[in-house]
Amino acid sequence: MAAKILNGIGIFLMIVVILIVLPFTVPKIFGYKVFGILTGSMEPEYPAGCAVFVKNIQFEDIKVGDSITYHMGTDTEYTATHRVVEIDPENQKIITKGDANRSEDITPVSYEQVVGKVVFYLPFIGTISVFLHSQAGFFICVFIFLLSIFLWKAADKIRLKESTK
Repeated sequence: MAAKILNGIGIFLMIVVILIVLPFTVPKIFGYKVFGILTGSMEPEYPAGCAVFVKNIQFEDIKVGDSITYHMGTDTEYTATHRVVEIDPENQKIITKGDANRSEDITPVSYEQVVGKVVFYLPFIGTISVFLHSQAGFFICVFIFLLSIFLWKAADKIRLKESTK
């Protein structure tokens, strides 16, 4: 009986890890990039703590009203997700604005900065992503994974002892 309980707990913990990691890995197979929304600048459409799933897009396909994710500068990996309010096709520049912000963003976004268009979002996943990318989050995931393996091995040993009796 103890072996079944340990095995069940091990399976449950492994399923938890898989379910936590799944939203970050499967969309990448289909060409989506995942970004966490850390501020309230796009509320209520994209609340802080959600994750947006972004698909590459050609400049010609960007429309006013689209939400895009872009690098905040040419030499940074920091990104923002804001709505397109104006497009300058001649200079390939985009004026953006956060839905909750009072005014348009000061600096136009060049096409080279655009990561892609937001296709959908999932609530709370951004907060989980930030945690998983932290040192503590990484170690907790590794610990849960190793604990699952330990529980399976312990269940096997208990089964072996019970079968020799």
